[in-house]
Amino acid sequence: MMTTIVLCILMGMIFFAYHTTYVKATTVKLKLPGVSPLTLIHLTDLHGRTRFWNGELHKLVNAYDPDIVIVTGDLIQHSGQLTRVLNELAKIKSEDGIYFVPGNYEREAGRFRKKAYSAAVSHSQKEAWQQVLTVLENESTVIEKDGSRIWIHGFDNSIYGNERHPGQEIQQANLTIFLAHSPNIISLIHNEGLKADLLLTGHTHGGQVRLFNRTVGAYKHFHVGQKEDQSVGVFSISRGLGTSRLLIRLNCFPEITVYAINQS
Repeated sequence: MMTTIVLCILMGMIFFAYHTTYVKATTVKLKLPGVSPLTLIHLTDLHGRTRFWNGELHKLVNAYDPDIVIVTGDLIQHSGQLTRVLNELAKIKSEDGIYFVPGNYEREAGRFRKKAYSAAVSHSQKEAWQQVLTVLENESTVIEKDGSRIWIHGFDNSIYGNERHPGQEIQQANLTIFLAHSPNIISLIHNEGLKADLLLTGHTHGGQVRLFNRTVGAYKHFHVGQKEDQSVGVFSISRGLGTSRLLIRLNCFPEITVYAINQS
């Protein structure tokens, strides 16, 4: 009897560990006129996790030989994880760089009772990000690639109300990408009449626990994955990679999203 109980417990632990740490790649094929073929990878919500059931993060990403990598916030759960996470991201080989917008865990730490970082710590962390990542805090950048012009704008909604739209900065481009940590940014985009081809967000973790393919909890009104949107073309909400508060995932595997743009 005791052996059976122990075996059931072990099997349960393995089951939850698999759901929590086995990364699945979602490949999205997009056809966009005038854009040279490229591979873009979206990562989000690491919360300090860099090693997974099926490998280290950089190896999982590098297997796709990405042109551009996007990270939409929540690198860490607490500041002690930052060096390790950045060292892992530095091993990613991305021809045109890694672009980053901060999440709420870049402004505060803790699993249940979060505490805001001081100005000095925030400044130090930003300097560390910039050693590895191109940081876009309500900022834009342009990539010229194989005759295509790619315009990326990062909304900083790590603190709600802090986000700023690009306004007159929007430039003519073959591909326009908006980044934000929280998908709530869609309200500002719609209200301001902004246009893009792709919006990449995270924050919700897909709920972390999904029952009957439905999100449970505070983010159940958001979709998971990609859906068409009249303003941003494709509105994407990634399940992310790590966990927050609840330490497990169920029917909601960690995710990297691979965008194969104009590839056969």
